[in-house]
Amino acid sequence: MKDNQAKYPQLRFKGFTDPWEQRKLGDITKISTGKLDANAMVENGKYDFYTSGIKKYRIDVAAFEGPSITIAGNGATVGYMHLADNKFNAYQRTYVLQEFLVDRSFIFSEIGNKLPKKIKQEARTGNIPYIVMDMLTELKLSIPQNNSEQQKIGSFFKQLDDTIDLHQRKLAKLKELKQGYLQKMFPKNGAKVPELRFAGFADAWEQRKLNEVADIYDGTHQTPKYQDDGVMFLSVENIKNLTSNKFISREAFEDEFKIRPQRGDVLMTRIGDIGTANVVETDEDLAYYVSLALFKSEELNPYFLQASIYAPFVQDQIWKRTLHIAFPKKINKNAIGQVPINIPTLAEQTKIGSFFKQLDDTITLHQRKLEKLQELKKGYLQKMFC
Repeated sequence: MKDNQAKYPQLRFKGFTDPWEQRKLGDITKISTGKLDANAMVENGKYDFYTSGIKKYRIDVAAFEGPSITIAGNGATVGYMHLADNKFNAYQRTYVLQEFLVDRSFIFSEIGNKLPKKIKQEARTGNIPYIVMDMLTELKLSIPQNNSEQQKIGSFFKQLDDTIDLHQRKLAKLKELKQGYLQKMFPKNGAKVPELRFAGFADAWEQRKLNEVADIYDGTHQTPKYQDDGVMFLSVENIKNLTSNKFISREAFEDEFKIRPQRGDVLMTRIGDIGTANVVETDEDLAYYVSLALFKSEELNPYFLQASIYAPFVQDQIWKRTLHIAFPKKINKNAIGQVPINIPTLAEQTKIGSFFKQLDDTITLHQRKLEKLQELKKGYLQKMFC
């Protein structure tokens, strides 16, 4: 579509029919940058301090006052935006938008729709990706001529963003809660009992090596020949949900996998991403790559083993045995077997495993809700802007 052609979004609020116009961001708002170094933050400062990260910090001196929009100008979160409503300050690579000729919430959403594409096309990468002033001033936005339509759209997306933020905070709190329980419900280095236990358990835990309580295997070392169907093939990237869109033939599976993952076994990443674990919960045949370690144990509850792997003491022991000079980094199968693990009675294992499984299920549920909301927003952005 040419720039001078009339633009109409696919989905609109009732009562609005006029075409949208195209404007440059620099023509509808004042754009400047902060002046401070990223380390200018002050703990318990009076004002918000925006850097190129997602997190807001604090500072004692304000240089700007809302209503404003801040945009991260570099780093891993380049393009990330905040709505700033009070006095604040900003890092020198953070862009500050003020004095809006168009509804601010609408601009916030439209920038979020257009800027990521612009960054992919033009971002100066080097070692650290960043954007420059003219990338913003020349950014073309499609804007309703009617102020009421701007406000309705802006309000709609602000409410959706607030809901997404709420779910993100809930998810972050659940993950933080899990980390706290992992620290307290497993013995620390040298301890015989954990700080926090279920009622009715008082016996000391026993420390054993993983290869003393589990048989440990790794997957095929052969480069797989993938096909459209057959036996599902798992690798590091599939550890979170143990599903994959890659398959190998039944013949290759029968030939290469004499030891196979079964319900109740545990898989753990050992190359690249190391120490992420999951429990096999299917009776379907599964093939797996050398980057995964397979644990089979008659002495350990699988969900207890999974949680134990995430406990700080075991993670530290895995890290110490990891070959960090290798690329990608890895931990050998024999080294995994030497990792010490603290073990209570099977009854206590079952209690702990069930507790962490329920917590993981809750985290997964909130993660899915968040992903659905993010997909919903993505769909609305495509249909409600042009």
